[in-house]
Amino acid sequence: MVTRIKICGFTRPQDAETAIDLGVDALGFIHERTSPRFIGDGELKWVAALPPFPIKIAVFGVVDRPVAKGLFDVIQGVEWDVYPEPSSKRIHVVRPRPGQKAEDVMNGIVPASAILIDAFSTSAYGGTGKRVSLDFAAEVVAKSHVPIILAGGLDPDNVAEVIKVVRPFAVDVSSGVEAKPGVKDPIKMRDFVQAVRSTWS
Repeated sequence: MVTRIKICGFTRPQDAETAIDLGVDALGFIHERTSPRFIGDGELKWVAALPPFPIKIAVFGVVDRPVAKGLFDVIQGVEWDVYPEPSSKRIHVVRPRPGQKAEDVMNGIVPASAILIDAFSTSAYGGTGKRVSLDFAAEVVAKSHVPIILAGGLDPDNVAEVIKVVRPFAVDVSSGVEAKPGVKDPIKMRDFVQAVRSTWS
């Protein structure tokens, strides 16, 4: 199994270029204004200059600004009634609350190309470093008919074991490879990618 890698929360071109050199599958750019990883409109110029691969994902908590047309390959979020992106371009985010079961989550899924499971928090839409229950995530993977992306509390030290338990289509990391919010650590990114690849079979 080859688990794909998404690194999220880029705010500096040099960090994105390092991730590209490492061979990650997707780069995430935060459009949620309350996030320390928010990418402002002025920064989109260097995003536009990045090569066509890996894919670029616009990540929303609340949709309050338009997506730059032609710049992002996929939209990640929940508010599809506000931003009616076709299902083939959606990554639908699920943040299970305490007590929710896998069946509850699956019953509430909207059409999407993939589902991203992240830890629930009352204070932020992501990048909290909190972990999702691995048993819960593994059950969702087993029940889902679309690819599952796992986020929440991943880092170079735990990602290999998490993959072995959950078997997701992809893993998504942000704070786990940072020197500080919005600033990636190239060594941590390298170690994360190597840890994921160590699980490939």
